[in-house]
Amino acid sequence: MTSGESTNFDQEVGAAVRRRRQELGMTSRELASRTGVSAPFITQLERGQSSISLPRLYRLAEVLGTTANSLLPVSSASLLVTRAGAGQEMRATHREDAQRSRLLTRGGSGVLKAHHYRIGPTDPEQDWFQHHGEDFVYVIRGRLIVEFQQRGEIELATGDALHHDGDLPHRWRQVDDSGTEVLLVNDVHAPRD
Repeated sequence: MTSGESTNFDQEVGAAVRRRRQELGMTSRELASRTGVSAPFITQLERGQSSISLPRLYRLAEVLGTTANSLLPVSSASLLVTRAGAGQEMRATHREDAQRSRLLTRGGSGVLKAHHYRIGPTDPEQDWFQHHGEDFVYVIRGRLIVEFQQRGEIELATGDALHHDGDLPHRWRQVDDSGTEVLLVNDVHAPRD
């Protein structure tokens, strides 16, 4: 992906956050406070001058009463092909050296979202993560430990799958010196009232 595509993605995400915040009559300072980030970060995000990690995207969506998918750029295509090595790259944590995933599905109002992860032996573990909906994890190659707060750990190996509710606080780390490759599919339906 070119840096121009990434900049356009960041601008579209920022515009969607600003639109939703304004629909709710919320100030950027209030959004920052409720999300646990700085007000300058929200300003930079809304201007498309900052990229966003997956945990922050989900937290913003929760505070804004919407889905993470609705904050992603909308694709009008009814058919999307994502070629090998393509797809919007997103960080799994706020750190610059974080695990990165490639978004394989369309953004917008749909509820299905798929990510392809390649996790290297020196990549840090993810931040704790929780969201509305469900997760389906399939290990393509290597081994992965999925940790749940107050529920322990589950180790997965090549060919293993895990399906769990997204609102269980969770994170993962790879345990294979040669790296791990994972397909993550989220059903990111909106919160129920």
